[in-house]
Amino acid sequence: MPSKVVEEAVGEIEIDRGNPRQYIGASIIGNDCTAFIAYCLRGFPEDPIKPKMMRIFTLGHKIEDIVIKDLRDAGYEIIDKDPFTGWQKAYSDRGGHVSAHLDGKILIDGEYMLLEIKSMNDRNWKKFKKDGVQVSHPKYYAQCQMMMGLSESDMSNAMLVAYNKNTSDYHSEVFEFDEFYYESLRHKIDLVMMRQARKIAKSSEDWRCRMCFRKTVCWQPPRVEPECNLCQHSVPLEEKKEWWCTYHDKRAILPCDDFYLYTPLEAE
Repeated sequence: MPSKVVEEAVGEIEIDRGNPRQYIGASIIGNDCTAFIAYCLRGFPEDPIKPKMMRIFTLGHKIEDIVIKDLRDAGYEIIDKDPFTGWQKAYSDRGGHVSAHLDGKILIDGEYMLLEIKSMNDRNWKKFKKDGVQVSHPKYYAQCQMMMGLSESDMSNAMLVAYNKNTSDYHSEVFEFDEFYYESLRHKIDLVMMRQARKIAKSSEDWRCRMCFRKTVCWQPPRVEPECNLCQHSVPLEEKKEWWCTYHDKRAILPCDDFYLYTPLEAE
């Protein structure tokens, strides 16, 4: 089959990734749109993923393995799996409604630091090298700050290692835990959990919405099977990964006839 035909045939297929996340993850906490974070918390369906984007995600995971191997070959001690579960080390908060999964920890000068690995194209990699992660990639900075905060002083420094996908060059940055910044992230979580999340845009044509995986549910509310976590009347419990119905003032266990689809506040 000619390459062009292959590209056209494969490139148009959309992939359903199955059940979406139902928690606030560290990787999304830096998103400026709190409505997006709320949709993730409540487990609203994602838009189908194009194969090209899925290949980018898959490549990113493979690059993580390459980076960890290179660091170990260079003599660094790295913990990238929880010895009890065999999975990535995870931290959680708010009864499990907030969760963070680590790429690993790296031992430097007798201190275990958070290790976060990212792959970047040449333009983004150069910006990271020139300006630092807080300026070049504020979402990555927020992700690391949240993970350090959730570790409850287990880690007070983070190392972000960036792999240049164009040249295979590395660049890394070490930065400290910022308690005040972390408190701002906690405030954002509070707003989302208490149904104060707000859309960032006034139109689906806004550039910030174009690549959003929750664009459809945000601008074209879907017909869904009633579930308590999808209901406007529900809020997440702080002590366990369950929901509370504010309409009936009791634990939200089963959907009822008063189900009303959750919607975030409109953009200001």
